[in-house]
Amino acid sequence: MEFQFLNTIIVCFLALLHFSRNQQSRCATYTMYQKFIGSLHDDRAKPLWEIERESVQSAKYLCVRRCEKDHRCVGIEICTIRPDLSRCRGCCEWYVIDKDGGLPRNATDGCKYFDLSKDGVESRGIRLSANSNVSAVASSTYVHYDTPLLASNVLDGIYGIHCGTSKTYSSVGETNPWIEVTWSGTITIQRIVIYNRADCCGNRLVDLNVTYTNNGVTGICGFYPGLLSRHGDIILIYCPLEAHATSVKLQIQSKPGQLNELNLCEVEIYKKS
Repeated sequence: MEFQFLNTIIVCFLALLHFSRNQQSRCATYTMYQKFIGSLHDDRAKPLWEIERESVQSAKYLCVRRCEKDHRCVGIEICTIRPDLSRCRGCCEWYVIDKDGGLPRNATDGCKYFDLSKDGVESRGIRLSANSNVSAVASSTYVHYDTPLLASNVLDGIYGIHCGTSKTYSSVGETNPWIEVTWSGTITIQRIVIYNRADCCGNRLVDLNVTYTNNGVTGICGFYPGLLSRHGDIILIYCPLEAHATSVKLQIQSKPGQLNELNLCEVEIYKKS
C-alpha cells in the first residue's frame, strides 16, 4: 500500500543568527507519509517552490522548514538530480487528485514524494456551510432539454458518479464564461475544491482563473491550465495567506475568437481554521 511507509521527519535547528544565552534550540515535528516513488506530474500539479542543494539531507531540511511556514504546503517531493545535486519541491499551488485518490505522478526512480498526515492537512481548513448564506451566480445558464443547468448546482453537495447532466452547472458557449460563489462576512480562504463533470466533457475545464474579492479589491488564488483535464477530476487550489474574501470567481480565459462552456459539478470553499 502507498501509505505503508510512515516517516516522522523531525527538524531541529539552532537559531544561530538570533541565539543568546536565554534562547534554546527550536524543534518542529512533522509526520509525513512516503506516498509514492516518483515525481509530481507537471501537467497535473504546480509546485509552490523548489530548492536545490548538494545533498538530499540538506534539500530535505530546508524544504521541510519552508513547508512549515507555508500554509499551502501539503507535502514535499525530493529528487536526486545527480550525485552532487538534489532538488526539493513543495506541493502545491494547485493539483488534481487522480482516480485512485492520490497525487498525479511520473514513475521517476530518482524522486520520492512525502505527504503530510491527513489530520495535519484537514485541520487547516473548515468548509463553508449553509449557515454562511453561500450562493452562486453566473455569466449565463445553459438549458438542457427544458432543464436549466443552474449556478446553484455547484453548491448542492452532489458530485462524482451521482452528478448527472441535470445536476451540473453549465454556461452557454461564450467568451470568458464565469461563475461566482459568495457568502456572508469576510473569511480567509485556505483552499478551493473544484469537481469537474464526471459523465462527459471533462476537457471543457481549461484556462481557469480563480480569483477572490473583498471590498471591491480582487486578488488571485491561482490559474489552472487544464491541459490534461478529464471527466471526474477533483482540482484543489490553495490560496495565498492574504486571501481575505467575501466571494470567489472561477472564469475561463477564452483565447481570441474562441467560445467556451464552463461546466462543473461542485465547488467547495474552505476557510482557514
